[in-house]
Amino acid sequence: MTSAETRRIEIHLGTRCNNRCVFCMSAFRRDKHEPWATLERIKAELGHFRRKGCAMVGFLGGEPTAHPRILEAVAHAKKLGYEKIALCTNGTRLSDPGFCRKLVDAGVTRVTVSIHSHLAKVEDALTRVPGNHARKVLGIANMAALRKAGRLPDNISLNPVFSRRNMRHLKEYVLFFADLGVDDVRFNFIWPHGEVPADRTWIPSYREAMPHAVRLMLLAEKGRIRSHVTFGAVPKCMLRLARVSGKLLDHLGARYLDEAAYDPSNDVSMANEEGRPQDRFVWQEIKRDVFKTMSPRCRECRFYAGCDGVWKSYAELYGLGELCPL
Repeated sequence: MTSAETRRIEIHLGTRCNNRCVFCMSAFRRDKHEPWATLERIKAELGHFRRKGCAMVGFLGGEPTAHPRILEAVAHAKKLGYEKIALCTNGTRLSDPGFCRKLVDAGVTRVTVSIHSHLAKVEDALTRVPGNHARKVLGIANMAALRKAGRLPDNISLNPVFSRRNMRHLKEYVLFFADLGVDDVRFNFIWPHGEVPADRTWIPSYREAMPHAVRLMLLAEKGRIRSHVTFGAVPKCMLRLARVSGKLLDHLGARYLDEAAYDPSNDVSMANEEGRPQDRFVWQEIKRDVFKTMSPRCRECRFYAGCDGVWKSYAELYGLGELCPL
């Protein structure tokens, strides 16, 4: 568990979604017949974790803005005293400015939008919803306007999946959305999951991807990118694949790859109707112990204690030879 200052709960409202992203981790379970979490169950989970000291809450999915009672859920979190209330959303419904105003009126203080390219043809192919890119861009602009007006105090961030389809255009992506008023971007290395577990047209190796990531980091170091940029699911040793070593490796790793620092441990509640004990867990523990793996040599690394390794499904595709102890 995290300290009282950083403790947060993320409420998973269900896997239903208005997008159909090819690499969605919920794709194999998502079905139009799957029920949403009930408002009563959401309220119970919010109350439980507020009593345990959580002051921050995030609503996840699936797509939380598609939940029919999302505004009531947010308002209840605010009523209980949650100081920071976030949505992790694909942004499609944010194209409605009235809905955006209702979200912040209810209590939303931050939004994280999953948009994976500044190019419409790439985004729409990925989400498989024609015209989706334009709606997302409009939604981001709507939230940026609310932020500028002082009504979204905890910022807007973007949460793109770092894949073969966008890795050559990271600079252009960051600059495009900076022009819309977004200055916080976290690229998450693609989890081989959903419909693309072995599709190398989507999934690059770290050896292929890291030169592009490091190029963006160095642009940020030179002040040519002013946005706050980080990369998730990238072990520090992967910087060596872009010929980075020594003090520069330590600097870039701490500033751009230190996932343990910028993604502190948090509780998760799968707010389903059963409310089973196993439906409450700490994501970082499940991620490390169930979904990721390391090379036997990783124990020799000075960063071992704070590293998760790579996705198991990535290791099945490319092996563990890229992992090298520092």
